Amino acid sequence: MTATVTRIEYTLPVNDPVAEDQVQLSRDDLWTGLVAKAADPRPCVPAITECTVVSEGPQGLVREIARAGDRFREVVVFDLGHRVSFRRADEREVWTIDNVIDEDATGALVLTFSGEFEREFGASRLAAMRTAMAETAARTLAVIRAGAAA
Repeated sequence: MTATVTRIEYTLPVNDPVAEDQVQLSRDDLWTGLVAKAADPRPCVPAITECTVVSEGPQGLVREIARAGDRFREVVVFDLGHRVSFRRADEREVWTIDNVIDEDATGALVLTFSGEFEREFGASRLAAMRTAMAETAARTLAVIRAGAAA
């Protein structure tokens, strides 16, 4: 029997070409911000109340997370300059969440958050997850922009 897999995705443009007062982020700015988010996601994901990096190296890290009363471990893998993948695989949940730096058809930077969950969700829960992903992507971009402006 094949497990059910639910996939959600949200992409947003990184820079607004008409927002002259907005700090324009580079690919390097985004990468630096996503690596920082891997080590301490709390500014970007308010539902995460604790994060402890257990081990780290050039290809990623292992972290322990407290979120909504649940404690779990994630393996975070860096695809240098392009993708940060967060993987949870334990007796309660299996998922992978990717934060990907890419370009759209015009060459403009975009940031895509996607999640693949090895289970089914009801329609209302899935809608809430999509909304939360969009909010987290936007908040992540705002935190990275603020850091780049400092």
